[in-house]
Amino acid sequence: QPYKAPELPKPVGPGRDYTLDELVALSAKSMKGRNFANGKKMFSAARCVICHRFNFDGGSTGPDLTQAAGRFNFKDLTESIINPSKVISDQYRTVIVQTATGHSYTGRILAVSDSSITLLIDPEDATKTVEIKKADIEAQEPSPVSLMPKDLLKGLNEKEVLDLLAYLLSRGNPRDPMFQK
Repeated sequence: QPYKAPELPKPVGPGRDYTLDELVALSAKSMKGRNFANGKKMFSAARCVICHRFNFDGGSTGPDLTQAAGRFNFKDLTESIINPSKVISDQYRTVIVQTATGHSYTGRILAVSDSSITLLIDPEDATKTVEIKKADIEAQEPSPVSLMPKDLLKGLNEKEVLDLLAYLLSRGNPRDPMFQK
């Protein structure tokens, strides 16, 4: 069954644009005493939960982030959120398909058969797919743009952003040192 997110909480905000350098500098002095429950809430408020699983909850159109801390440090994780199109995994890369009838589709390839391809065209709704007959494909190329939207942190205030990042880096462990006072 496709993941159906419950009603998403709202961040307190006010949010703003964040730069990578600014958040890295903040993390150097502000990653102790974070709030686990608020980080979990911000995972939903920032809409991450719709596409990403974390600690057995969430969608699956994007990668499972439970073990992200094993692959990414604070800077890399933050950069992938601020600039999701900088590095796109082959597993989640989207393609742009032009058909002979003039239609254009952008999505992630879910299935390939001898006669067609199936694309996921809306990462927030796993039921939104399109099947395109290979005979109708005029051109197909990788998209330089990630399906993950930019500006996901924009609605969050500083505390909410840091709680979210601590939550992701904790691997879901509320006893992680980042949450200790």
